Amino acid sequence: MQISRIDIFVIVVYLLSALGVGVYQSFKVQTSGDYYAGGRKFNKFYLMMHALGTASHADEPVSVVGGGYEKGLSGIWYTYLFLPLTPIFWLLAPYIRRTRFVTMADFFRYRYDQSMAVLYSIIGVLKMSVSMGVVLKGTATIVHSMSGGTIPEMWAVYAMTIVFVIYGFAGGLRATVVTESIQGPLIVVMSLLLLPFGLYAVGGFHGLHAALAESKFSLTLPHDPKAPGEFTPMWILAASLTALIGFVAQPGIIAAFASGKTELEGRVGYTYGTMIKRILAIAWVFTGVVLAAMVAQGRVPGEQVKELAHREYAFGYAMRSLLPRGVLGLMVAAILSAQMATLSAFMVNSSALASRNVYKGGIRPEATDREVLIFGRICGLVLVAIGVYLAGMFKDVADALTTLLQFSSIMGVVVWGGVLWRRANTAGAWAAVVVLFLTWGLLGPVGEMVKRQVRGDMKATSTTTRMAIASEPNDPLSSWVGRYAGKQYIPQLMVMYVPAGVLALVVVSLLTKPPPRKQVDDFRMLLNTPVGQEQKLIDAGVHIVYAGSTNANALELKHPKMVHWGGFVLAAVVSALIFGLLKLLAWIGS
Repeated sequence: MQISRIDIFVIVVYLLSALGVGVYQSFKVQTSGDYYAGGRKFNKFYLMMHALGTASHADEPVSVVGGGYEKGLSGIWYTYLFLPLTPIFWLLAPYIRRTRFVTMADFFRYRYDQSMAVLYSIIGVLKMSVSMGVVLKGTATIVHSMSGGTIPEMWAVYAMTIVFVIYGFAGGLRATVVTESIQGPLIVVMSLLLLPFGLYAVGGFHGLHAALAESKFSLTLPHDPKAPGEFTPMWILAASLTALIGFVAQPGIIAAFASGKTELEGRVGYTYGTMIKRILAIAWVFTGVVLAAMVAQGRVPGEQVKELAHREYAFGYAMRSLLPRGVLGLMVAAILSAQMATLSAFMVNSSALASRNVYKGGIRPEATDREVLIFGRICGLVLVAIGVYLAGMFKDVADALTTLLQFSSIMGVVVWGGVLWRRANTAGAWAAVVVLFLTWGLLGPVGEMVKRQVRGDMKATSTTTRMAIASEPNDPLSSWVGRYAGKQYIPQLMVMYVPAGVLALVVVSLLTKPPPRKQVDDFRMLLNTPVGQEQKLIDAGVHIVYAGSTNANALELKHPKMVHWGGFVLAAVVSALIFGLLKLLAWIGS
């Protein structure tokens, strides 16, 4: 079934509605604090929807459904890498809120120095632009497969970009979060809607198991030392550890955790907003398995099976083949809403880094708050344009996701070092970043790109020159450059670059001058002073970057240990129940 006029009408109405809601919020933005942190006034529901919206961008269902179609239920690990980490979010949330930072670059300035803040800002801005490109690539992939190729890929990208840029440019984080409160429930409903249609088409869970080999219902794949692959136990462990290391260095982490009224808002909002996503991922991966069963049962025409040879077209194909008219349009609207929420947040967070930490922090320290706000909005537009350009350059969404995962862990090593070790200093941080980038880049994706470029140049040379090059002895170094570039090599690459970076941080920090005691003490006091007790910081002469709302939650003040550790245990139980639900659904019908 092709997309109909009814579907197009539903999509247009939804996009215009989201635009109206977002632009309305712009009238409430008065300061850069309102624009970048929402005044730290959001409640639990808003932050849950913000976490769900920014975490549920369509590149993940594209990769998960495609992974489920090709590999089976083990394809869920593209997004379930964070499931074991979800309870840890509960523990991290209050400390992130207590920093009173606006961006993660504030951490690098506060704990290290201005040079590290500028470095992080540049890296963060580049990462956010790449992330925008990944998300937009996911959209293009869905539109192409959903429309059967009748709609040019970039049309949806341009339309969606215009909408989210307008309301994000005008209303910042406030507009983003408020629109997410509408989009979030729609994302939930529409993510779950595909599965019932799919199960009906293949004859339920019994039909699934009858059509497919039992290996499709395994949550891991066997380890093969001769041919490393995805979703093995070692791959899952290494990818989850890489995700944990890099999570604390995400440019949007402050907005996600620290824009609520109290510490409890950040705990509940992010922990349980992402829990909802874990449930949705079950529907995504089963949709891929359902599609594999449809192919096995002969329900997919031969020419369309060829289309599915590119596994990332599976999600779009499932939508157009399973959903009735009107509902298909609503599904596309839900996907675009998730994309817009994510992209708007990326734009706001990247513009915060550029305006506050590069423009005001380095170029023009005397800039007024209004100038910072204007520069940030303009910079956001430029970064979006870069993201749109990059969307056309990515060939594989899953590869891009795993590259971003590893890229984040580079700055994550420096963050964890600064939090856990008082002796970590600026020289050690710089050394760690240099070693991490060189090791990760040469052994991983950057090295692979260099090798491709060299090979391309060789093809352009004369026959005599190529023969001369080929006759030279093999260079041992060339065999290592780009050796672990593929997503299947996450464990091997991790054990090469992460320990090297940690060692560089420790050794150089010990051999150079320790950081000022007052600087480290102030940072530690920030982390140990609950929201609502800002006067203690003022009396101690501790600089507060941006306090925003300073309400204290009575429950956390009176029962801090119960909330902290009891909430962690509860989150761990809920995570286990979600994983148990996945196992149960995998067993039904066997």
